[in-house]
Amino acid sequence: MKTGGIIYRYLTALFVLDVLLQFFLAGAGVFSAGPGTAARDSNALDPHRFNGSVVMLLAVALLIAALVARGGRWKWALALLVLTAAQPLLAIAGAAGGLHVLNAVVILGIGVMLAYRAWHGDRARPPQPGAAPAAQPAAAQAASNPGAGEQQ
Repeated sequence: MKTGGIIYRYLTALFVLDVLLQFFLAGAGVFSAGPGTAARDSNALDPHRFNGSVVMLLAVALLIAALVARGGRWKWALALLVLTAAQPLLAIAGAAGGLHVLNAVVILGIGVMLAYRAWHGDRARPPQPGAAPAAQPAAAQAASNPGAGEQQ
């Protein structure tokens, strides 16, 4: 695997972990805002707000890494970046602010899918055309052709 693919692979894992941290920070902020205080007006959500910027930077880095790594990964990374960029707007959307949470779930889902494909999908890809087939071990050859080793 080339360097771009390796960077992309690790960025997907980091992105998912940071989005999970973002969920934790949101919950911690909402439940520690204090009685009678709207969570959005409290500084209890400041860590969540700051980490939202980190998530956005990771989404940009993920798109760049996907473009470098090639293979069509950029399409999902671009969708992830657009959804991530919409998060601050949804957070201040008033009654439609509930979409902020639903969008976050979609972001997490796409991030998990990209990470799964980056870590497991690359191993399942068929060999490149023109690549020499790997030599089959003797035990595997014997198992696939049981009568070949017997004498008559």
